[in-house]
Amino acid sequence: FQEPQLLYIQGGKPPTRMLAHYYGYLHFTDPAVGNYYKRYIRDMLHFRHEIFCSAGKIVKFLQDEAAKQGIMPDSEGAGGYSSLHIRRGDFQYKRMRVTAEEWLHNTEGVWSRNETLYIATDEKDKVGFFEPFRNAGHKLFFLDDFRELAGLDKMDPNHMGMLDVVVASRGRAFAGTFRSTFSGYINRLRGYYGMSMNDSYFGQMKEKNMMHEWHNVNFDTYAREWPDAWIGIDGDVLPSEEVF
Repeated sequence: FQEPQLLYIQGGKPPTRMLAHYYGYLHFTDPAVGNYYKRYIRDMLHFRHEIFCSAGKIVKFLQDEAAKQGIMPDSEGAGGYSSLHIRRGDFQYKRMRVTAEEWLHNTEGVWSRNETLYIATDEKDKVGFFEPFRNAGHKLFFLDDFRELAGLDKMDPNHMGMLDVVVASRGRAFAGTFRSTFSGYINRLRGYYGMSMNDSYFGQMKEKNMMHEWHNVNFDTYAREWPDAWIGIDGDVLPSEEVF
């Protein structure tokens, strides 16, 4: 492995399929070099600026709504509201597709009383399906509610999911769907922002607090994001639970 200039590893099909985050299978013997490339990914491979600008209008609206209840953003300009990503649709992992009643029960204690919630979802029935959250006193918002405010009709429709990601990533607390890379990237953005993973959850009870535990990236890589992607990457040492 030290001599070849080019090393080809098949990654197209089992058992060598590379369904993994880049930092799960690219490793450097010098952590300073590895952290350089992690910073490069963070700083250079990101959504277009117009996506962040439109998302910022939505975040500002949600925070203004929360302020009417006396709930203010934190010192970094995040929070004021909380967020969820509820994956439904054709999701292949059936155990992860739980009802709204289960979502509400599984996230008990996560949300503040009557807290404003932003929900990123592919669920079509946004009225009936999410009624349990409304009955619990939460005011709900979805991307479609901001079509005029954020100028969604003037944007590339392929950018809608990216808008959802950015708005959801700025919530005080976030609950996502385990094994969804969409939820995973929301958590990675929260990590990039310096937000605590103690405020990130999954809506499936078995995995609810998984982001609160320190684990370096390992097998089943894609199912979630890992602290290796953001912890300590502005330094020159490997991240560890003891150091960080």
